[in-house]
Order: sequence, then structure tokens, then C-alpha cells
Amino acid sequence: MMTLIRNPIVRAAAVIAVVFTLANPALTQQRGGGGGRGGGQGPVSVFAEPVRTEPFSNRVEAIGTLEANERADLTLSASDRVTAVYFEDGERVKAGKTLISLAQREQSALVEAAEATLSQARQDLDRLSPLAEQGAVSKSELEVARRNADSAAAQLRAVQSRQRDRVLVAPFDGVLGFRMVSVGSFVRPGDVVATLIDDSVMRLDFAVPSIFLMNLKPGLTIEATSKDVPGRTFKGTVASIDNAIDPVTRSVRVRAMIPNADGSLKAGMYAAVTLLTEPRKALSVPESALQPLGPETFVWVLAKGDDGAVASRVKIEAGLRQSGRVEVMSGLQEGQRVVTEGALRLREGAVVKIQDPAMLKPKAAARTGGGGDPAGANRE
Repeated sequence: MMTLIRNPIVRAAAVIAVVFTLANPALTQQRGGGGGRGGGQGPVSVFAEPVRTEPFSNRVEAIGTLEANERADLTLSASDRVTAVYFEDGERVKAGKTLISLAQREQSALVEAAEATLSQARQDLDRLSPLAEQGAVSKSELEVARRNADSAAAQLRAVQSRQRDRVLVAPFDGVLGFRMVSVGSFVRPGDVVATLIDDSVMRLDFAVPSIFLMNLKPGLTIEATSKDVPGRTFKGTVASIDNAIDPVTRSVRVRAMIPNADGSLKAGMYAAVTLLTEPRKALSVPESALQPLGPETFVWVLAKGDDGAVASRVKIEAGLRQSGRVEVMSGLQEGQRVVTEGALRLREGAVVKIQDPAMLKPKAAARTGGGGDPAGANRE
């Protein structure tokens, strides 16, 4: 039975109260005890994920310069005219490949003369050895013949070494730069004829503040990016740490090695470096599960109850944030389920219904044969 309100002021207030109540369903739930035990509303729908172990590490950022693992300015130790060049600019070569040859006629003649001298000395030694055993020649004559043979052998090795100096070979695997000579050029000892670098592995030198010195050690993982190679992240390891701290910048030099099998990285590139220190395994939850309240942090943890899963608020100690997840220092155990979506409607002891996370993923539009309506068209 409805009561007729005659006072216009009271009647207007009553209408406003009804409109405000209908526009605020949360107020209706509070009055009716919605979302909890004994209320008129059903379980609160939430999304949840288990607490799991993830790798974490502290990140130190720096800027470094890339250099080739090995670099050599190729020179010859003899003076003469170039008779042959066996490489082209930018060619990739193997260790031991012949690159340049100088004129060999005079040196070849010296080698032949030394070989002839050694052959004669050995013949004299072979002739005197049986005579010395028979006492036909003195031991001193035999010693002189043996010394002559050894001297001739040493002389041959010397001229052969000088002959090898007239041929330039690659000292290690790598890629050559521009060649600085041509056939017919006259070179002198110390003249650079080409540059060879080993770019299969690149050195990355960078400075780290000395406050991180105790956390630095060989073997730590680094990640490097360069604007010259956009969209790629290169991983490497710390190879060595300098033995002194710069007194001006209060930093220590660190050298890392980065594999460069495809040759994308070039010497001289600048790279942004992320050094991963103190690698560890720790419990983690998604960032969306955190409920900060002043200086403290809470999460909603689900446990089995009489009517289903029940939510309870648990205080945790949060640590490092990394890739959308938060390190949990204390307060949780592996395998516990925490609420990631829908936590704003929860209260202590509320019964919840866990939804399938797959429902958040967009569904692919069904394809129909023939020409249908364009995607996003309104349909009656």
C-alpha cells in the first residue's frame, strides 16, 4: 500500500533518494550484504593466478662502445716490390691464408745456396764419421765437420725465415678492411697494407658506478641494444673487470663479450647496456594483484571455503618489479592463488567465482563464404 506524500518538499526528497539508490547499485549491495556470505548477491567474479617462482636480477644501465675481439694492422717485415695480392676489400678470410707476396727471386737464390752448403756439409760429415771410428782421421776433424753441418743448417733456417717474411698471411680468422697496396707497390717494414678484425665476438666496454663493485663478477649476463641495429637485443657475458676505480668519475670499467655470428654488430657502435646482477629465483605475482594501502602492500588470496573459494587480504613485502611481475619477499607461498582482476569488489571472507582467463582474449571473427559485411559493420 502506497502512502501519498502531500508535502511537496518531502515528496521531492523521496524521489531524489529513490533515483540515487537506483543509480548506485554498490549502495544496494552494501545494504543487502552482496558479495559475501549470507548476502542476497551471488559470488563475486574474479580472475586469479597462482604464485610462482620467476628469475629476478637487479639491473644496472650504462652506455658502452663496441670493439672487435681481435684487431691487427697487417704489415710486412721486409722491403720490396709487391708481386701479388690475393684478397679483396671486405673479404672474410681464414687463418693462414696468403694475402700478399713480395718479389722472391733474390731470396729464392739465397735459399738454394744455403741448401747446397748444407748438403755439402752433411756429405763431409758422413764421409768422416766412419774414418774417425777407424782412427784414420782425428776427432777434431770430425768435430769441425759436425760444426760445419750444424752451421749450414742454421744458415738455411735463417734464409728460409727471411723468405717467409716476404709473404703476408692472415694471423687469425676475420674480415679484411680496405687494402692499401697494389701489385707493383713498394712497401717498407711497418707499412700497413690492410686491417684484419675478428668480429665473430665483440667486446663491449662500459663504466659502472663503483657502488655496484661488490656485485660485479665474470659470468654475469648483459643485454645490449643499439640504435644502429633497431629492434634487436644482444646478450653477452661479463668477461673481466678493471682492477682500478676511476678517481674522477668514481666508476669501474667492465668488459663484456657478445657473440656476433651474423656480423650485425660493427666496431665503434654505441650500445645501451643492461647489466643483470644478483641473479636469483623468487616468488612472484602479477603487478595487477597488488593492493597498496599507505606504506603497506596487500594482495587478495583465495582459499577453499564451505561455499567455494573465499578471499582474504594478506600483507606482503614486495621487492623488484620486472616484466609485469613483482618479487614477493615474504607473505606468500608458491601455489597460492591471488586475485588479479575484480579485487575492488571484494571484502574479507567474500565468496568468489574464478573466471577463465581465456575469456579476456579477443575472439577471432567467424569467416563466411562469399562477400559478407565488412568487419565492424553494424548488424540489426
